[in-house]
Amino acid sequence: MDSPIDGFKSRGARYQFFNTDSFPSNSNPSPNDTAVVFVTADSGENYITVENNPGDRTSANLNLWHTGDKLIKDIAARYSNVVVVVHTVGAVLMEEWHDLPSVKAIVFAHLPGQEAGASLMEVLYGDVSPSGHLPYTLAKTEDDFGESVKLRGYQIGQPQDTFTEGLYIDYRHFHKEGITPRYAFGHGLSYTSFSFSGATITPISTPTSTPPTRPAKGETPAYSTAIPPASEAYWPENFPNRIWRYLYSFLEKVDADNAAKDAASGKKYPYPAGYSNVQKPGPASGGAQGGNPALFDVAYDISVTVTNTGSRAGKAVAQLYVQFPTSSFDTPIIQLRDFEKTATLAAGASQTLSLRVTRKDLSVWDVVSQNWIIPNVGGDYGIWIGDSSDNLHLRCGTASGTCAGDQTSPV
Repeated sequence: MDSPIDGFKSRGARYQFFNTDSFPSNSNPSPNDTAVVFVTADSGENYITVENNPGDRTSANLNLWHTGDKLIKDIAARYSNVVVVVHTVGAVLMEEWHDLPSVKAIVFAHLPGQEAGASLMEVLYGDVSPSGHLPYTLAKTEDDFGESVKLRGYQIGQPQDTFTEGLYIDYRHFHKEGITPRYAFGHGLSYTSFSFSGATITPISTPTSTPPTRPAKGETPAYSTAIPPASEAYWPENFPNRIWRYLYSFLEKVDADNAAKDAASGKKYPYPAGYSNVQKPGPASGGAQGGNPALFDVAYDISVTVTNTGSRAGKAVAQLYVQFPTSSFDTPIIQLRDFEKTATLAAGASQTLSLRVTRKDLSVWDVVSQNWIIPNVGGDYGIWIGDSSDNLHLRCGTASGTCAGDQTSPV
């Protein structure tokens, strides 16, 4: 394990280390000192309760654990320069300390693993320009997330959610309700800057309202029906503690022996009425992993040129969002459909990225026909490109087949 302290040591940094959840009484900063504060928000995992959190963060909600908010505020009151490093499993609230004058930088390091120290040092010391982007929205209050974060209840001891919010989770909800977040979905800073220009859109296929018929199923596989000796199904001797609710492939000896006796006597398994081993056509939307393979046919290729307009080397991420034309279906204003990262670009250098839009990217699920359909085949789908969900100014249109920059963002 390479910890952040190991990282500071490797850099020959002059530092003091305080392993505490409250402001250390023996910390006497000089005016030019910088405090790097590490805070966390973890979670449980259903069968493992972590600090009163059985699964999701129900104890502290979206606040930092271990009085992290107070720790940051106390340190910001004594230090002129504070860097907050957040190790978290998801969104947290930052309003208590985000705008404090001493807080100069916030690094969302998430769960970095064994190279935590080395990776953080590369960013803090400027060896690498950050290029990560948020996979969720950071809100100003927990209520801003709407109903999607609230538990609905329990059934047979398990959490149940009726998903009344439909498609409107995270950024889609924020856009629909006109809520300005602290940081938008897809947000990410860099030590340099980038521009997106010269986009083109090329039709690859002509989508129809419904996908082509899925490929026929193969033959029903045939397996050996020979009954193995009952001993092959016995629990192994001296088996360690059995994990509750884990499904093992072993049987108790009496059950295995009884099954072997039934097989030897010619007794047949009582299949339910209507059972058949004749292969039936599958549902139209089914198929390989992900459903009908035609859903992943490329409908449009989009290219965009990314230029490093700053003075430092770095990487950029182009994010592609689709805006559906008007139809009888309720769809979010924009939806992320693809993204691509550049190589490390020197100052002034450019790279052309290729993005794509598939049939499924243009489709909605129709509960009546139980299939994916394109609701407005001849409509103008807006293809928006930028570096976050709230910074989209380059638009391509599927109807016109053209792209233009300096457009008004759809959200």
